[in-house]
Parts: sequence; C-alpha cells; structure tokens
Amino acid sequence: NFYRRNTKANLQAMTISVECEPNSVATSTSMNSVKAKVVYNESDVVEQRKCEEIVSQLTEDEITRMPDLMMPRRYLRGEKGNVKSATEKLKETLQWRKDFDVDKIVAGGYDDLMRVENQTGKMYVRGYDKDGSAVMYMKPGLENTNNEEDQMRHLVWVFERAIAATIRNTGGKEEKISIIIDYEKFSAWNSPPMSTTKHTAKIFQSHYPERMKRVYMCNPPSYFSVFWALAKPFIDPVTRDKVVFCNGKAGLERVKELMNDMEKIEPCAGGKALQKFDSSTWIESRFDETFDE
Repeated sequence: NFYRRNTKANLQAMTISVECEPNSVATSTSMNSVKAKVVYNESDVVEQRKCEEIVSQLTEDEITRMPDLMMPRRYLRGEKGNVKSATEKLKETLQWRKDFDVDKIVAGGYDDLMRVENQTGKMYVRGYDKDGSAVMYMKPGLENTNNEEDQMRHLVWVFERAIAATIRNTGGKEEKISIIIDYEKFSAWNSPPMSTTKHTAKIFQSHYPERMKRVYMCNPPSYFSVFWALAKPFIDPVTRDKVVFCNGKAGLERVKELMNDMEKIEPCAGGKALQKFDSSTWIESRFDETFDE
C-alpha cells in the first residue's frame, strides 16, 4: 500500500519535522543539507562537532541513503565518541543496507517471503514500554524455516517495524526498543545453528547500535546455559549488559521495571494480554503499527 511504499520518506519527514527533545532536534528539510542543518546535541558542543565531522566524511550518496538524520549520533555513542571508528562502521552499515535490500524489505518488496517467515508468529511487535518504545517479541521455539538469509531478512523487517512504531508513538523522542524472548517450545532439537546466532548478533550490534534498550529472556530451559555459553563470545559486553534473565515468577517481575501496562504484555513475560497473535492481520497493518494496536 501507499504507506509501505513510502516508509523511508515518511520516517525521514517525521524525524525532521517533529518537536523533539533538545538533543535530538533535526532542523533540516533535506537529507542533502544534513551537513549544515542538523542539531545532534545542542547541550553538548563536543558531541555536536563530532557528529558533524562524521557527516563531513560521507559522500552525498551515503548521506541520502541514511534511514534517519540521527544515525551519526547513534554510531558515535556506540563507539564511545571515537569519530574514526563511528564513521567506518556507519559506512559499513550503509553498504550493508544497500547489499541486503533493507529499503526494499521496508517498502514491502519481500512481503511474500514475510508471510512465510512470519506465519508461526516467531517474531513480531506488540505493545509499548513505559517510555513509549515498541516491544519486540522473539519466540525461537516457533521457528518454521531453515534458510538463514531469509530468516535474517525477516529479522530486519520486524526490527525496522519496531523502530517505525517507536518513532510514531513517541514523536521521534525515543530511538530504542525493548525485546522479550519467549523460550516456550524451545529445545535442543530446534535451537538455531551457531551461524544463525552469530549472524543475528552481527546485525544487531553492527548495524543497529544504540537501538536496543533491554532484552528479557523469559523462562529459558535449564540446558539453555550451554547454548548461552556458546553464544556469549559473539555478543559484545555492551549488549550482554542489556540482557536480563527472567526465570520463574520472581524473574518475570523484572519485566515490570520497564513496562507500565502489563495488560498489554503477554503472559510469557508476566503480562495479561491474552489475544493470540495473528500474523495475517499484522502483516496487512500499517508498517508503523504494533499488533493489537
């Protein structure tokens, strides 16, 4: 539909025109004028200068391909203020987005694939946390395919939808999302191969820095410790610090720390939302809407 075909333009326009908090105001009216117009942080002249320095090292084509104006700031913060490293990684992501057809994924060019990948409800976006950030659900026990590239495209599609929903719901004031991983039906027999785990970590860490607020791992089975021990080396310390293991009733209480409406959080995370996820309904909804919204 029209909205999905124009998602990138809409997200850019939202970022540009909305009244945001002081350190995320974007006053540009064109991606091509980003070098001189964007206010990345009016209260921190050092961060502002460094962001401008990053943009000055991008080509016009790279600037145009940025999905939103605050991308340089996220990479700078992700690299702890290191301009050289932030610039290199941002450029790598822009190339990856081009090679991986991210714009096409967002625009609906892979909808037939998404209908297959999303059929079991192994991954979707539902509800918001107390800050207004979208909540993304991952249910590895419901995996229904085995093509890693297609699985990763589905991952990107869902994550981009979570970002879009967060931007719309908060008027651009929030950039991060919360993730709930439900391990029901997960077993040693359907656990993903290590290559898939590494690929997933690579996408989150390298191409979506400063996008992840918290990851709640709800009721992982006892043998999950073996899988976690194998996966842990591929997850950087910053991401690991955002992971919260929620075992049993006491563990699920941790989810409430970030949620203010448990009526809209699913029982797997201690909530009361009982409506079963319907993939066909969500796929046909607006790109920036969560399920059951």
